[in-house]
Amino acid sequence: MTAFNAYQDRLMTPEQALALIESNHLVYLNVGTPVPVATLLDARIRELGSVDMRMVGPGYLPFFDSERDAGEREIELFIGEPSRSSHDTQRSTYLPNTFMLGMKAFDSGREEARMPDVNVVVCSAPNAAGFVQFGAAQWLRKAYLKRCKKTIAFVNPHMALVHGDVWAHPSEFTAFVEGVIPPPVDVETIRTRVENEAPEANKARLIEISRVVLPELLAPIANSFHTMDPGALEKQLNLVIDPAAQKIADYLRELIRDGDTIQVGIGQPSSLMFKAGAFDDAKDIGLHTELGSPGLAQLWERGILNNSKKSIHKGRSVAVAWSGCDAIDMEIIRDNPAFELHDPSYLLNPMLIAQNRQMTSINSAIAVDLIGQISSEDRYGGMMVNGTGGQPDNHMGATFCPDGRAVIMLRSTALGGAVSKIVAKHEAGTLITIPRYLADTIITEYGIARLLDKNHRQRAEALIQIAHPDFREELSKQARANWG
Repeated sequence: MTAFNAYQDRLMTPEQALALIESNHLVYLNVGTPVPVATLLDARIRELGSVDMRMVGPGYLPFFDSERDAGEREIELFIGEPSRSSHDTQRSTYLPNTFMLGMKAFDSGREEARMPDVNVVVCSAPNAAGFVQFGAAQWLRKAYLKRCKKTIAFVNPHMALVHGDVWAHPSEFTAFVEGVIPPPVDVETIRTRVENEAPEANKARLIEISRVVLPELLAPIANSFHTMDPGALEKQLNLVIDPAAQKIADYLRELIRDGDTIQVGIGQPSSLMFKAGAFDDAKDIGLHTELGSPGLAQLWERGILNNSKKSIHKGRSVAVAWSGCDAIDMEIIRDNPAFELHDPSYLLNPMLIAQNRQMTSINSAIAVDLIGQISSEDRYGGMMVNGTGGQPDNHMGATFCPDGRAVIMLRSTALGGAVSKIVAKHEAGTLITIPRYLADTIITEYGIARLLDKNHRQRAEALIQIAHPDFREELSKQARANWG
């Protein structure tokens, strides 16, 4: 059967496709699922009364309505702000997978493994050969396609196509549904309205924001964009490089070597490092990462990110998704063979990552204690903010790399300076993302703490030096009491 025939044979109406989901099924919903798809799925689940769901970074809040079906809501890898309250109120629970181990139980035949019954994805229209792909936000779409009994694909004919291990034969799917996903918002129309109706003082900044923000983020505010305050919008969309983040970038610049292969996490402040110029002085940088950050592809366009010294996927920037990049980056990445996506169980295996030349992982944390225990997932003793994401995989890969470095960065305070993020001890119940024996290099706006090969007392001294000055005296007292 040709790919085109397989595709045509599997075309269904939304009702026919969603009828494949039955009561008590476990349904996997991929990150970035468009609202029209989520709305249809929501209606089917309400009709059935009890359906379990596994999700990554879910953004559709009706799934967590406590008055609805009795099914389990399981969030894998990353919670994210929209669904954070669902975990706080116990409407959802967290699956502490990592990319490197997420499929191990199923693939090795463990009896405890539970693979979703139905995988709900978005894919492109067929290409000239009849194959479809998952685009810039592939994540785990293909991984679950290979393992789930049923996959329902909603076709996005407007999807930006990318390179890498992203294509799939239609025979691997159960159903394709067309006509549900609308075209992207017309950014030119938004800009025209800004030119015609926005206050004169706001026009230039609003136009610039429309250049860098992805269309899917503009869509919900398209009708009111011209009325918005650009300063508030820049802050909301994390477009501002604050002084602390800039100082952290300046310290990171001291550590970056020519020929480094880098991974940069999406958290704050790590996601600001490209825009803040942390790599501007470097040469021959390579990229082996989980996802993108604003300015990533622009670094390639400037010749700094050329992947010429890499030992794996030489000449290519590789990731599992380009989510996190801005609109300018995506125009560069679109159909560009210098940028490839690969399956996370392959690409984020620490044993593979460690083979890279001068592998340097760069990630953010919420708090670090004085012996180097790194918490990147929760606040105040177990109240989860997000999840591990790919931080453990990348951190370990850089740590195991003979000439690698694992960098963790954080602003020194939170809540307007009221709370130190360098703490003597984590509160009881705090989830530790990176244990102290894997801690390497910590950066705040006050400097760099090099923890590798330091004992507890030496680590405490180094970390106190990069804590906010308002908290150093108290931290020193607690350090003396704890470690002498």
